[in-house]
Amino acid sequence: MSHDLAAILRDLASRCAARGVAAWLTGGAARDLASGRLPADLDLAVAADGLELARAFANAHGGAFVRLDTGRDTGRAVLPGAPPLTVDIARLRAPTIEGDLELRDFTINALALPLTPTLTLPIPATAFLDPTGGRADLQAGVLRPCGPRSFHDDPLRILRAGRLCATLGLIPAPEVVPLARTAVAGLDQVAAERIRDELLKLLDAPATAPWLRFLDDCGALTRIFPELEPARSCEQPHIHFLPVLAHSLETVAALDWLLGGPTEAAALPVAVRTHPELTRELPYAGALAALMAERRAGGHRRQALLKLAALLHDNAKPQTKTTHPAGRVSFHQHQELGAVAAARIGRRLRLSRSDSSYLTLVVREHMRPGQLRAVEALTLRAVNRFFRELGDAAPDVLLHELADHLATRGPAVSAAGWAEHLAWMAGLLDHYYAPPPERRVPLIDGHGLMAALGIGPGPRLGALLREIAEAQAAGEISTREEALALARAKLGTGAGATRTEDGS
Repeated sequence: MSHDLAAILRDLASRCAARGVAAWLTGGAARDLASGRLPADLDLAVAADGLELARAFANAHGGAFVRLDTGRDTGRAVLPGAPPLTVDIARLRAPTIEGDLELRDFTINALALPLTPTLTLPIPATAFLDPTGGRADLQAGVLRPCGPRSFHDDPLRILRAGRLCATLGLIPAPEVVPLARTAVAGLDQVAAERIRDELLKLLDAPATAPWLRFLDDCGALTRIFPELEPARSCEQPHIHFLPVLAHSLETVAALDWLLGGPTEAAALPVAVRTHPELTRELPYAGALAALMAERRAGGHRRQALLKLAALLHDNAKPQTKTTHPAGRVSFHQHQELGAVAAARIGRRLRLSRSDSSYLTLVVREHMRPGQLRAVEALTLRAVNRFFRELGDAAPDVLLHELADHLATRGPAVSAAGWAEHLAWMAGLLDHYYAPPPERRVPLIDGHGLMAALGIGPGPRLGALLREIAEAQAAGEISTREEALALARAKLGTGAGATRTEDGS
């Protein structure tokens, strides 16, 4: 935290005291302080004037004020900084602070610290109000609902339970799954934006797969994604060792591991549990880590969206499964139909257009790396076309392919075969991260091509520029004159607007 937390809390306490309003630090902020961690954001409960206090605090610190809920007298102050500090101030939901805390989601979030103008850090454990036993559950690493109605009061808490366990290393209390199952139908009434944000926070955690399985135990996974229910019992050919839904969850587990996730045996993919000698030292590891940490236009990190794609990548296998007369099983075009479903899911979750396009692309193209690898004499043109058509999502699709491979082969993976797989991916990534200098600068642009050939803008021009780029990347041409000669030849044969079947 870039802000002086103690000074901020004293300032808030003084402002509340000046109005004669009692105030408490609550929620995740109180939980973090009770655990010895500095909170990223602050939540306050006040006896009155939540909106006005938030507005005055924001104005005093040159921040922004957001009206969150007029009916509940709840406002937000966002203070400038790196990162900014968000302070939510809400009026009590019950006549007393104890009553307010008992209405909260989980006992670990039902702690409250009375704010005083003389507050100093660290905070002694005895300073926290704890009507539900949250400190004991924190110490034991247990996530427990505040009461039997907790999930009914807000079914989104089912997803939050998985996210808190994933991010804080907690274990659900025995009553969590049975109570969640009784309330899971209520997820149908929860706003899509709330589901999206909670789900993507879970997917952004280092260990995602165990808690997606937890959501499935609660009945929540296929409540959110009914497209996945038919995949539960969809068996696959012998090269796979799991049915489709279990395979998809295993793919997420493999991504968790590849991206530096936990090493506990229960969270590892079966391939790694069976062969602990497998390495996750990826080629271009630093660049890939930076890519996965990147926040996209919708505000969500890339790795969370990639894990969502992994969960959904085979969603259309049940409806495309065909058993041929000789017994061979195929799933022809499952990636295309799966991409249609992914686009529909993106709209349903209110993903940004950019994030939805990314999700759809990864699902649609997840077979491409395997198809490249199956080609006996892979051409440089085909490799360059792969990177050009997938753009900045190409490394993501390659990471997904590695995870898919581990999830497909499972215990049949060998250390030698895995090393060969990584070496193959390194060779592909060389083309993306370290292309030869002479292939980076286009030999001619659209304006130059139009002027030299006397053609106008349109699909034909775009096709010619792609042909030139592919030939340059393949090392077939290296000068402007050669680029123009190729373009003239393509125009002469009518190939400037089309592409041959074999990609040459």
